[in-house]
Amino acid sequence: MREGISSQCPKRCFEKPQLNRALHAPTLGRRFAHGGWPGPVPQFHGDTMFKKAITCLAGGALLAAAGAVHAFPDKPITIIVPFSAGSGTDVNARDFAQALAGQVKQPVVVENRLGAEGLIAANALLNAPADGHTLIFTSSSLSVLDPLMKKNLPYDPARDFAPVCGVARIPVVLAVPASSSFKTAGEVVAAAKAQPGKFSFAHSSAALRLSGELFTQTADIKMLSVPYKSTVTALTDLAGGQVDTMHIDMAGGLPFFQSGKIRPLLIAGEQRNKVLPDVPSAAEAGLPDYRLLPWFGVFASAKTPPAVLQQVREAAEQALRKPEITGALERRGLDPFHLCGEALGKYQQDDIALSRQVVNKAGIVPQ
Repeated sequence: MREGISSQCPKRCFEKPQLNRALHAPTLGRRFAHGGWPGPVPQFHGDTMFKKAITCLAGGALLAAAGAVHAFPDKPITIIVPFSAGSGTDVNARDFAQALAGQVKQPVVVENRLGAEGLIAANALLNAPADGHTLIFTSSSLSVLDPLMKKNLPYDPARDFAPVCGVARIPVVLAVPASSSFKTAGEVVAAAKAQPGKFSFAHSSAALRLSGELFTQTADIKMLSVPYKSTVTALTDLAGGQVDTMHIDMAGGLPFFQSGKIRPLLIAGEQRNKVLPDVPSAAEAGLPDYRLLPWFGVFASAKTPPAVLQQVREAAEQALRKPEITGALERRGLDPFHLCGEALGKYQQDDIALSRQVVNKAGIVPQ
């Protein structure tokens, strides 16, 4: 394309005084302001210079536009993480950042923006230039649950975040103390039906609370919800028998499962997990609707130009499909989850709808 335009735009194309006057910006401005050409309309003969000049200008504009699109990324990329360094979200974000850097041949920096339960991180994304060079790597607590669990949220993730790619689903496990008499999820359900409200379930996040609420709703039982601010504290109390059950994500519970301090009974969703192959899925246990799973995803600002956003998605998907990424996720007990673009947006909307049903049925009031 460059050669074609250059061949129509020789240097002499712009050397005729008459043509320069014709294309002079103020002159053109007066032409359109007053409805008439200010002076004789220039005439060109032989090599049709005027047409060639217009072709040259139009072609140059197209090349400039094309160059602007294909320039991405032209500087380092920042990935915002709304959780602390060393957290499960942070560890997976850094693996993704490394893979993405290798894919786009630009540095990728992870920034932990803590505070206000994710609000600071969300604002950092939305206040940054919407050019694809600032992304957020977060769990579904921010992209799905915040609008349902928090009052007066100043942003809407479904409206203000553009889905890039999903990274991994986070299996949720129903667990009991190693000393518990419960050996199956069915035994928990039977006991809770026989004595409504006697047995408890612990949780340490909004996502895990909703998993617990959905379990009780699906099984049609009543259990006491016991909130904890710390996952480690909740697991310690579970191991000691202070609470009867707990809904815990795989990453948090795995060390306790491996040590034998707590016993996994059930994994939410339709399939077993490679890390705990002997633990049945909810579908196998007769609870197919117990399927609410937290997940990690990458988002950009919704104001990002579509052409740039598409390039971000393509680069992210290629990075996430690298064997070192999928292998690391699976070793941590996570399920690789590579929905991108509109497919991830639909999954997010469906997850919001299911979560809203659980919240409303449980009578949870936004705080």
